[in-house]
Amino acid sequence: MKLAISTLALSVCLAAAGCNDSVYDEQADAVRDNTQEYASDVRDESQSTAEAIRDESQQAAENIRDRYESAKPAVEDNAEERADAIEDRGEAKADAIEERGENKADQIESQGEDKADQLEELDDDDAVNEIE
Repeated sequence: MKLAISTLALSVCLAAAGCNDSVYDEQADAVRDNTQEYASDVRDESQSTAEAIRDESQQAAENIRDRYESAKPAVEDNAEERADAIEDRGEAKADAIEERGENKADQIESQGEDKADQLEELDDDDAVNEIE
């Protein structure tokens, strides 16, 4: 019985050792992880910048609204239009920044995936010693 269990355990260990990733697979995984992290950082930075722009334009618009809150209706309407225009410009600028950030992050991910695929192809083309 002990011999059977020992043989089974040895078989499982040898089978598991044969499943290890090659050096190229490990490098490909590292490339994917690094590019995902970098792309995430790019997205976070662009979203943070966009939010700051939105906040700034909303604050500027509110300052105009507050300043002309007690003015004559025509003056107050004009101030409201200016405030709305400031908010619209801020929103458009923020959206553009987010879109550029998303496009850059997508490009980073695509290039990282291409590089990782090339590393894996090296593994498929060559006899590679496996890492234990």
